[in-house]
Amino acid sequence: MTTREELIDGLRTVVREGLRVMSGFGPNDWKRPALGDEAGWDRRQVYCHLAAVAEIAPGFLGNLGNAEEGQDALGGLDIDALNAQLVAGKEQLSEQDLMEAFKTSFERLIELIPTVPDEQLRNPTKFGLLEGPAIEIMDSVLVLHSIAHIYGAGGSPLG
Repeated sequence: MTTREELIDGLRTVVREGLRVMSGFGPNDWKRPALGDEAGWDRRQVYCHLAAVAEIAPGFLGNLGNAEEGQDALGGLDIDALNAQLVAGKEQLSEQDLMEAFKTSFERLIELIPTVPDEQLRNPTKFGLLEGPAIEIMDSVLVLHSIAHIYGAGGSPLG
C-alpha cells in the first residue's frame, strides 16, 4: 500500500515535473495538442485540468475517506462534464498565473496530507473503476494520472 510519505513524494514529483515541462513552453507552444489525450486537450487545457483537480482534491479525499465500503465515491458524477467545467474555469488565466495555480494547488495538497487521519487514508472505497484504500486511489488520480498528462503535454509518448 502507498504510504503517506510516498504520496507526498509523488505530489512533489508532479510539481517538479509539471513546472519543468511547462517552463520549456514558448508563447506558441501552449496551444499545441497534448499527446495521448483522449479529450483532445491542448497543453494549456491539460494544465488547467491538473490545477483544478488539485484544487478540488481536498473534498475528493474527504469523499473517499468517508465513503461506506463498496460505495462508489464518484456517485454517478459525469466526470467528462466535470472536467470540461474545471478546464473552462481556468482557461482565462495567463500562462504565468496558470503555472502558479498549478504549483500552489499541489503544494496545498502536500501540506494537507500529513493532517489526514490514517483511518481516512486507509478507508476501502471505489472511484469509478478504481478500488482500494483511499490513499491508493489518491495516488492513482493525483500522482500517476497527473504525471501521464504532464508527459503527454510535454510531447512524450509516455502520456
